[in-house]
Amino acid sequence: MIGFIIGLFIGGFIGVSIMSLCNAASKADEQMEKYNSKTE
Repeated sequence: MIGFIIGLFIGGFIGVSIMSLCNAASKADEQMEKYNSKTE
């Protein structure tokens, strides 16, 4: 039971970390598109 709870917390933490990385990457892509459209 304790192992399940610990695994749940670790899995949730990994999931949140991956979601924030994906969110940051998508924001960076938007910024790159704005920058590229200005220079062309």
